[in-house]
Amino acid sequence: MRDPNRSVGSVRADSRAVSTTVGYVLTLAIGAALLSGVVIGVGGVLDSQTDRAVRGDLSVVGQELAANLESADRIARLAEAGRTDPDVDPADGTAVATVDVDLPTRVAGVPYSVEITSGSDPAVVVATTRPEASVRVPYRSLTPIEETTLRGGPVRITYVADGTDPSAGTLEVTER
Repeated sequence: MRDPNRSVGSVRADSRAVSTTVGYVLTLAIGAALLSGVVIGVGGVLDSQTDRAVRGDLSVVGQELAANLESADRIARLAEAGRTDPDVDPADGTAVATVDVDLPTRVAGVPYSVEITSGSDPAVVVATTRPEASVRVPYRSLTPIEETTLRGGPVRITYVADGTDPSAGTLEVTER
């Protein structure tokens, strides 16, 4: 065994300083690896939670707009019922029905778009691009609804009556 106090030339042979430096470097490397693992793990969870929050908010917005479209349909049919009633003068003008809907301009801090489809499977499709998410909410309406695409935010649903045919009016959705 070597004597740690033995001198080599005029310099003393000592290896303790190397172990301190190596220990320090290893501690920093392990700490950096653990920290980067935590950051990567939390980043994935955060993205997942953001996606879930956006989808939840899109669903709420879609359901609210679909419910208001159905309400506007009922109001429009009631307004038109007066035009076909023989006790009401049809020369009084056309039926008017408007529903204002205060939708948020952003969901989970992200702007979104609203698409209204009609046809055999009518729906309100609410979508974002960051993160890419979309929610489809079906609705029922006896009054035809004009297909459109809008930015998220407050909208107005207006019944546009046909002056000659009470059954030929349409609902239009526009930005406010």
